[in-house]
Amino acid sequence: MHPIALVARKDHLHNLTSHICPSKDESGPPIVNFVGQLTYHQFSVILSGSCAAISACIVVALVGLHALNYSNPVQQRQVIRICLLVPWVAFFSFLIVWRNDVGEYLVESLDFGCAIALSAFLLFMCDLVLSHPGGFEDLFGANAHSSGPRVKDSPMALRRMWYGTLQFIPTSIFIWISTAGSLAAGFYCKASNSIHFAHIWLAVLKFIFPTIAILSCLQFYKHNKTKLQQHKILLKLFTFKSIIGLNVVQSFTISILSGHNILKPSKYMTYHDVQVGLPSLILACEMPIFAIMMFIAFSPAPYTRNGPAAGPLSAIVDAFNVTDLLSAFVRGPMRLVRDQQKQIMRQDSMKIQLDPRAVSPGSERVKAPLISHAV
Repeated sequence: MHPIALVARKDHLHNLTSHICPSKDESGPPIVNFVGQLTYHQFSVILSGSCAAISACIVVALVGLHALNYSNPVQQRQVIRICLLVPWVAFFSFLIVWRNDVGEYLVESLDFGCAIALSAFLLFMCDLVLSHPGGFEDLFGANAHSSGPRVKDSPMALRRMWYGTLQFIPTSIFIWISTAGSLAAGFYCKASNSIHFAHIWLAVLKFIFPTIAILSCLQFYKHNKTKLQQHKILLKLFTFKSIIGLNVVQSFTISILSGHNILKPSKYMTYHDVQVGLPSLILACEMPIFAIMMFIAFSPAPYTRNGPAAGPLSAIVDAFNVTDLLSAFVRGPMRLVRDQQKQIMRQDSMKIQLDPRAVSPGSERVKAPLISHAV
């Protein structure tokens, strides 16, 4: 056969095979008990569920302390959202371990939880800056206050950091839905990096969007470092962001080891136990540690100095009402901050009215200025 014809035939065969997802070898030896009467899968479900329950109890205690001392709602509702990332990750890790046959549909839930936490962290940092003298001018420019409430535009640098962080919410939802849809339709193909399958494209997007969000958050910290440094912001960011970072590193390591047949199905572990369940099991076991770190990084102690501005139920409702995060895309930094300032003024007014020391017999009410304290 002519060489040109051979090359053309080879290219044709390559094009045909590139559209076919390589079949996964899910075979393995018969499963035997791992511990006592428990198989490895049963043992891992119990272990991940126990770790999820422990981490949830620790975080519930932390959230309860913040709710009982809800003296700074603007900051503390963001703190509660950040802390809830731990039980979110622990719960979905447990589900993935339990139902590892469909675990790939749930893995992207971890990035969505992190997107909510990272966006809440940005708003938390904004309020920390505003709690300092001159914080408003540092965020919006020297003439922001003198320009009056009619000015709604923010500096371009702030808007880039703002939307660079907040984009993580819709993009994580898009990636989660796209992953589930492509898996259901049969063209996800994790075993192939061909551009004809969704896996490679979603993997690229999973790298780009979180990186932009984290870099935008770090850029905001660098821009306001003088005011944020005393609040141990990097410790707070590391505490919750390393959850997803560890998951990426661990999943990548397990993928490499399984690709070289170092980790493979055995008499204890099935294919899904190795590929899907094991990374989530390790992550679930780490959650109690991160729950304790949350207690250290987001301690409720600084918020006990003043009386609560609202009750515990209001704290929980505010934390789960994420309309401020979602509307931040439309309103932008300037309008959102002005709305928060109005909320602070209303809360301070309520605290003055409820404080019996604010009224002395035979005298008029004295309104002492209340300064937004920061953790």
